[in-house]
Amino acid sequence: MQDLTIEGFTVAPGERLRAQMSALELADGSSVQLPLVLINGARPGPRLYVGAGIHGDEVTGVALVNRAISAIDPKTLAGSIVCCPVQQPLALIADHRIPVSQYLKSPLDQAPTDAWTCFPGDPDGNIAQVMAATLFRLISACDAALDVHTPTRGGRYVPIAILPHPNLGAPAREAERMAHLLGTGWIVRGERGMYVADGILCVEATKAGVPCFTFEIGEGGRLEEDQVAIGAQCVTNLLIGLGMIDGDPVPPAETHVMRDFLGLRASRGGLLVTDVPLGAPVKAGDVLCRILNVYGDEVEMVRAPQDGLLVRTTTLGSVSRGERVATLGLL
Repeated sequence: MQDLTIEGFTVAPGERLRAQMSALELADGSSVQLPLVLINGARPGPRLYVGAGIHGDEVTGVALVNRAISAIDPKTLAGSIVCCPVQQPLALIADHRIPVSQYLKSPLDQAPTDAWTCFPGDPDGNIAQVMAATLFRLISACDAALDVHTPTRGGRYVPIAILPHPNLGAPAREAERMAHLLGTGWIVRGERGMYVADGILCVEATKAGVPCFTFEIGEGGRLEEDQVAIGAQCVTNLLIGLGMIDGDPVPPAETHVMRDFLGLRASRGGLLVTDVPLGAPVKAGDVLCRILNVYGDEVEMVRAPQDGLLVRTTTLGSVSRGERVATLGLL
């Protein structure tokens, strides 16, 4: 094995390094630092990028990545790991999906605001674009990548791997193989929607020849021990499957490969009552949730328009017309 050199940091074989990488300069001259964990194994193998926390309320993702990475012994690792547990520190400081202080300062000039949608980024662009360009340099130096997310506040996914568009060739096929190794039990192989759109981290990484997919788990703004444990095991499964660490993966009881998401929205406002457990199979016509007005009258029953699996629920106690209340995975 050779030394691992990334962005000026060098790690000898069988060693690990915690580092801070300068990413942005703020108005007071202070520097926004990206935290890095660099692990260089003692044996040859792939170089894997693992990133989390590109949205500031995705704390479960940050925690599960750190748990999985901290358990690795560099002296027995095959290959190397480049880990950025917080991919947008300004958003974490704001405890928000995006760094809202920057957006509020000058909304038009600061758009786009979400680094996750700005890949491969622009080193001469705005804050989101510069951050995406910085992260893309790290990702491009690797053989494969994993992008860990948590849904927005008020929503909860089953642990789910969401693939880039299948038309991206061999790297997309490798991303799907990696998703199976992750062992969540839930995989979406979609061809439309935001997860396969140009500019999304995993899409642009896969286009560049670095197989990557999105891993969603838990609920935004909450640090949940059970989800951290599940997610850390999934990352460990991936490392075992890639031949980077020894051990026996923990497979899911069943793996569901879905072709698309179907989001359902409220047509009435009121209090939301969900009747179907997360992950359950549903048939067309099944009642998924109900909406009660402020007097307690039932004003809407939201039914499944077709067969599927309930892969995302809304955990908000109240919704307005037009807000998402459930998402089905279509088989």
